[in-house]
Amino acid sequence: MVNPLISVVLSVYNAEKYLSEAIESILSQSYGNFEFIIINDGSTDRSLEIIKSYEDERIVLISRENRGLIASLNEGIIKATGKYIARMDADDISLPERFEKQITFMEDNHEIGICGTAVIMFGEHMHNSLWSLARNDQTIRTELLFSSPLAHPTVMIRRALLIENELFYNENFIHAEDIELWTRLAKYTKLANLKTPLLKYRVAESSVSRKADKDIEERYQVLKMVFQKYLEELEITNDEEENKLHFNLTLNTRQQKSNIAFSILNQYFSKITQANNKKRVFDSIELKKVLGKKWLWNLYYKREIKAIFSKYFFYGLWSLLSK
Repeated sequence: MVNPLISVVLSVYNAEKYLSEAIESILSQSYGNFEFIIINDGSTDRSLEIIKSYEDERIVLISRENRGLIASLNEGIIKATGKYIARMDADDISLPERFEKQITFMEDNHEIGICGTAVIMFGEHMHNSLWSLARNDQTIRTELLFSSPLAHPTVMIRRALLIENELFYNENFIHAEDIELWTRLAKYTKLANLKTPLLKYRVAESSVSRKADKDIEERYQVLKMVFQKYLEELEITNDEEENKLHFNLTLNTRQQKSNIAFSILNQYFSKITQANNKKRVFDSIELKKVLGKKWLWNLYYKREIKAIFSKYFFYGLWSLLSK
């Protein structure tokens, strides 16, 4: 295509089961000025055959040996010619108005460099459920302390922001390459999510994040590096016990299993808020609300009534009421 506004980047590796649905959801978008870069990352199933069955001039096919997801995404960024890069995964479904709504928002809000959306989570053994994410910049960058507040396959990014600042996915952060990139992007631009769900996110046992969480030690080491770098902005240096506490707070199921004492939680949250009071990296209210949500989850799991008398309990309620 000549001068596409969007470059869609899709990496494919042995994805024959759901690939047609993913491709067709892009080709049927209500907004059509895009190139569709599909990288066949050394698939050994019918994926390449499926891709080649689509005769659409917008498709740019790259087929080569297997190099992995991160290498493929970086190759797609370099290959892209559009003003915006839109991510897509081979087992998800973009809803018809996704690009139209994201482009309208990005063109109207030039300070936003990356825009995600809410998603509908679905799978073979679950009912559709809405996954809402933080929408404003201050909340998103604060939530990055513990998790990714952007659903990776929904994001649309200004390509110039990546190229001019040499912001690519880092091979050292396998299975956490997205959140690691977001923490670096946050230094250069504002972030946002649209309230409307514009992608159906397939939940499967074979998904990358689920595989990663099965190897808990590897997951811990990778995420520890991500959050250590982000905490450095607050000039916080954690010991190993604090790093493990932080890691357990990144996922509700880990927080439940770890049986965190409220006294330990309060001590760690005070360390973070005091550091932020000095450095003013995050909005102080948003930080307390993010910490408050973690406090509420701990209360839900431990059922200690005295925990309701903490300020973090009230900030957690405020966070829920303001969604």
